[in-house]
Amino acid sequence: MDVILGIIGGSLNQVLWVVSTFFWIVIAIFIGRILFTYIKNWWLDRVQDKFVGDIDWVLLELRFPKGNMIFPKAMEQVFASFYQIYSFGIKPEKRWLEGQIEEWISAEMVSSKDGIRFFIRVNKNFRALVESAIFSQYPNAEIVEAESDYIDEFSKDLPNDEYDLLGTDIVLGRDDSYPIKTYPYFFGERKFEEQELDPISILAETMSDLKSDERIWVQVLIRPDGGELKKRSDKVIDKMLGKKEAEKPKGIIGGTTDFARNLAYAPVQSPEWMAAAPKPEEKAKNLNAIESEVMKAVGRKGAKTAFETMIRTIYIDKKDNFTRSNFTAVTSAFQQFNTRDLNYLRPSALTYTKSPRFFFKKSALLRKKKNIFQHYIGRSFSIFSNLEETTPFLNINKQSVPPFLLNIEELATIYHPPIMSVVASGLRSLEAKKGVPPANLPIEE
Repeated sequence: MDVILGIIGGSLNQVLWVVSTFFWIVIAIFIGRILFTYIKNWWLDRVQDKFVGDIDWVLLELRFPKGNMIFPKAMEQVFASFYQIYSFGIKPEKRWLEGQIEEWISAEMVSSKDGIRFFIRVNKNFRALVESAIFSQYPNAEIVEAESDYIDEFSKDLPNDEYDLLGTDIVLGRDDSYPIKTYPYFFGERKFEEQELDPISILAETMSDLKSDERIWVQVLIRPDGGELKKRSDKVIDKMLGKKEAEKPKGIIGGTTDFARNLAYAPVQSPEWMAAAPKPEEKAKNLNAIESEVMKAVGRKGAKTAFETMIRTIYIDKKDNFTRSNFTAVTSAFQQFNTRDLNYLRPSALTYTKSPRFFFKKSALLRKKKNIFQHYIGRSFSIFSNLEETTPFLNINKQSVPPFLLNIEELATIYHPPIMSVVASGLRSLEAKKGVPPANLPIEE
């Protein structure tokens, strides 16, 4: 009996040793992965910050003539040309050693008592690309390099004792594959004279007639998506059609589970390996009219060139005359692009300058305001793309809101020179067209 108990005790000790060893191995792997991710993010953050800091930026002001009759479709082609900044794949050594990332362009609308101005901020290496893209669609436009950055009129540390601000990132409410309402909906076959149709009119009216100390800034940051939108759109359409996505291999743990299950059922059935990819189902679901239109809209969005996008807006005014409703009007202007069955734009809860409900209200609100202002004046694009797999709670990058995907039609709807029908009093435009002297002009000797 003692021998049997000894054998059982020895077996239990071996089982416990195996279990405890396996447990500590799992813990070690988990901690190692956390440390690796932290070090990786720390290093990337360091070298990528240096890469971005070394970029030679230029701020270009766009001036358009009064009575502009060019349809927003032209701006869609401008954004399509901007896609040429894409690197088509960054080499690993460039990424890890030099911090190279996909570069971006900032399209901005700026309003003050002097009117509404349009800007493009870009790497100087791409200045010629930007200018040729705009002149090809707007030959009467004027592009000048700004003598100074408009953000420099304020201290870099807002809010302060004199000025207060409100701000937020604008984000998509649903999956990126679903489109927002775009300019064809607003115009259709109707005439330009119907001024309420231009989607920029509401935003322009909101940004007009500001007091001497008020500012409204809107920033649209774009970076080529590398074809990601098309992949996501196809995945959504396949899901709507009932096509199953092949399961990915489950790795060591998943393979071990499959083996154990097949071993247990071996006496009664043949092995079934779950890692094997099933054939897609070709039979489509019976879609109703709304589902069919949604699927078509997703397909149309995915068929066009797209960018990773970040939209940010800021309202600044002196504390003793602060008009909070002006900021609310700006964020509300983005609601005109919302659709019930597709997608919508909304302020980000993470960056919206609203105090929390319970603890540390004042300090939390102040921190939000300072963060959104720093992100705006730095034209900060999320260094870690939303297309990369990261560990969110270890991502030490300063930008918390990930970019989302908009195609060139959606971008042209949000950012384009107003057509003749927009009569917002704050719009600044060219008073006269610049030209060159005729070739046969006589010249005195």
